[in-house]
Amino acid sequence: MNACDAPRLRRIVLAAVFGLVVLLSVQEGLFAQISSVRRDVRAARGLVVSPVYEGWYEVDGTRYALFGYYNQNTEQVVDVPIGPDNRIAPGDPDQGQPTRFLPGVFYGLFAVRLPKDEKAEVTWTLTANGQTFSIPVLLDPLYLISPQKEGGSGYPGNTPPILKFDPPGPSAQGPHGIVVARTATVGQPLTLDVWVTDDNLPPRRPGTEVPLSALSQHLGAWGLAFIWQVYRGPAAVQFGDATPAVEQGKAQTTATFSKPGEYMLHALAIDSRTPTRCCWTNGYVKVSVRDGGAPR
Repeated sequence: MNACDAPRLRRIVLAAVFGLVVLLSVQEGLFAQISSVRRDVRAARGLVVSPVYEGWYEVDGTRYALFGYYNQNTEQVVDVPIGPDNRIAPGDPDQGQPTRFLPGVFYGLFAVRLPKDEKAEVTWTLTANGQTFSIPVLLDPLYLISPQKEGGSGYPGNTPPILKFDPPGPSAQGPHGIVVARTATVGQPLTLDVWVTDDNLPPRRPGTEVPLSALSQHLGAWGLAFIWQVYRGPAAVQFGDATPAVEQGKAQTTATFSKPGEYMLHALAIDSRTPTRCCWTNGYVKVSVRDGGAPR
């Protein structure tokens, strides 16, 4: 695979990982709430990017709303900075949502901590390619999901991977995830180390490796997988390996930045893609990238 094919293939894999979960959820009668768009209409550029509300859940007395998005364009990567065109209300307009929208369906990318006042209507509003969509959080039992523990699937009791960016540091388990900060220099690879602990459900087949091109064909059978993507930033990022293997509890890759600025990278540790909407953990790395001062 050459360098030109790699970004496209990564988008296909990422869309397949999240898209299959959405498809299975619909088939099982779970009702993800998506703004009214024609899902059979596709074009290279100029179409809508719609926010998607996937449901709500509770952990230790705190409720979270889970969101993803659907970019109908087959080629256009849409950037929408935090502000009037990309905001969550009430409260701070920046509540962890992406600003870079890749083509395809992306499920469960971030969770918003909900206010204790049940009357406060939390809404994500997104304007892209001249079209605005607002999607509210509904706390109806129909939208109650269980991303922290698998129920009536083939692997009951399965839980999300536990993710750390530093062995003695804090950990996360589940979609609400963990955020860390790093610094980098333009043109110099930034090493990204992640420690991942899993319960081995579903088990990976011993001695079997999954090629990148085949991942979308075996989403329910291969166990733990790890994926990186650009979540925010002024430019594309070159990953040494966007889907690094987890070996002895650690996944390692590099990220190289072509322009200075503020970026956020999204790390996904996922071990199941079933209709119960479990089990995965999100990680986010904020990266301040400075210019290396190389002569022009």
